Amino acid sequence: MDDEIAELLPLARHIARSFSNIPGLDLPEIEIRAQEALVAAGRQFDPTKGNFTAYASQAIRNALRSLYERQVRHHQHHEYVLDQPAGMQSTRTDLAQNTPDQSQESVGTKVSRAESQAALGRVMAKMPERHRVVLTAIGQGHSYSEIGTQLGMTKQGVHKIAAAAMQSLREHLESLGFGGLDSVGLLKSFRKE
Repeated sequence: MDDEIAELLPLARHIARSFSNIPGLDLPEIEIRAQEALVAAGRQFDPTKGNFTAYASQAIRNALRSLYERQVRHHQHHEYVLDQPAGMQSTRTDLAQNTPDQSQESVGTKVSRAESQAALGRVMAKMPERHRVVLTAIGQGHSYSEIGTQLGMTKQGVHKIAAAAMQSLREHLESLGFGGLDSVGLLKSFRKE
């Protein structure tokens, strides 16, 4: 497991860079926290539950999101103003200033979305062309009837292809350590229960 952890240190640094604007921390501190999360993931990982890389990347992201939320809460209650006399601390009264920084949350979501799309892209590239065409059309919101018209086949024929393609997609994703989609449509890695 130590070798796998060492191999994933660049991944931990890459994920840490996507969280580089955590309030009150600089990038080297965030990278250290990411590496700590990687080591913790190595201790908690159950090899029967899936792929360690997927598990570790999700564990690192979760740790950095928690760190971000703690830092935002801390900075909401402790505002630091440089032009104020020493020893005096201002208080925030403006409601807009008390809301969390949505840009950081969206950065984490963007990174997760990009990684999910990359994993799906790799899996889709291994699938037969007809499966890719049907799944792509479904993903774009087309009905089985519309897809059948485009491909010159019946609605039932498209349904059969879609069912086989979805089963194949699930199996490929499970082999990579992913267990479906979360509530915002991002791939979930298997977790130790």
